[in-house]
Amino acid sequence: SSGINAEYGDEHDVRRFRRVEFAGSFGGKQALKETISIKCVQNNEDTCDSCKRPPIGDYFTYRNRALCRNCHSFHSAYGEKYPPSYLQAFAKVRDCSEIHHHEGTSAKIKLKDPKLERKQRYREAYFNQYFH
Repeated sequence: SSGINAEYGDEHDVRRFRRVEFAGSFGGKQALKETISIKCVQNNEDTCDSCKRPPIGDYFTYRNRALCRNCHSFHSAYGEKYPPSYLQAFAKVRDCSEIHHHEGTSAKIKLKDPKLERKQRYREAYFNQYFH
């Protein structure tokens, strides 16, 4: 016995045979479990609680509070302003502006091909298994 668990890799403590998770009912259609939720609003007025600027790209929200990626990683590393347990409650969110436009209505004008969107979500779910 070499002491190596067949479920884990030889050099690193990383699980082998990871699979992207899907959710679905018995016999029903399987849906990919999203790793980043999409916030779909006509005008996103979220501002970072720490730096008071609107977040660019993906950011973190908890209830009605928002933190941009830079502030979230800074506070996670140094923990001066927010306790770690509070920061763990934040979930990653993406604004819908890169996917579609609303132009002042609730209607959506697509900017990306739906196939490319699906590929990107699947790729993100795959990489989320390795990089949280």
